[in-house]
Amino acid sequence: MSKMRTFDDTTTLTQELIETTIAILRNTIMQYGVATWGLSGGTTPLAAYERIVANHSTDIDWSKVSVFVGDERVGPLDGPDNNWRAIDAIIGNLPTAKLRPLSDRSSEEAAREYTRQLQSLPLSSSNTPRIDLLWLGVGEDSHTLSLFPGHIDTSSSGDLVIPIHHAPKPPVDRISLSLDALSGVTHALVIATGENKRQAVSDALSNIQSPIGRVVSSIEQCGGTVELLVDSTASPNN
Repeated sequence: MSKMRTFDDTTTLTQELIETTIAILRNTIMQYGVATWGLSGGTTPLAAYERIVANHSTDIDWSKVSVFVGDERVGPLDGPDNNWRAIDAIIGNLPTAKLRPLSDRSSEEAAREYTRQLQSLPLSSSNTPRIDLLWLGVGEDSHTLSLFPGHIDTSSSGDLVIPIHHAPKPPVDRISLSLDALSGVTHALVIATGENKRQAVSDALSNIQSPIGRVVSSIEQCGGTVELLVDSTASPNN
């Protein structure tokens, strides 16, 4: 059962996101020697990356952490829509192992290539890449990763990364972690701020027909834990 923590403001939420992340990565490194972290774009995550670089660059051995993104937009690697470009501009100097999707090609090619990269990660008990920590943003339409309402494929293809076409918001071509890939998630943190995310947070907690609800359910069914970090305006309890 996912847990929700509510914070008075985004500054407090961001600091807790950072502290929880570092604790999970540190404990995972102690247990396995290395850790894997799935990154998310978005305003709050980008602010968190900036604070990690500024204030927490020596808290753990970042060279033992592999990072990747949960989804990416197809287009130029240096284009304004590229998730990795925005994230790497901040964390580029952290000595992590970085798995960048080559998304300047068709969705199908990019998905196959990123699957090959993710297959270099340590394996989980489900024989999929181990995702020790996954950050998940959520849209006001309850989409997460690049899994949108009416576009989420609930079938099991076995592919770790899937091509996305005709996304309801541009750019329409993307790649995303699949539901199958989520079987390797140990910890997931869902990040939501703003009144327009209130329904999405409610869906994450109780609506498995929504993309975020289905993702949360898939992770929990495979033994992973999910925690929602929300500000007071996004909480459905307010």
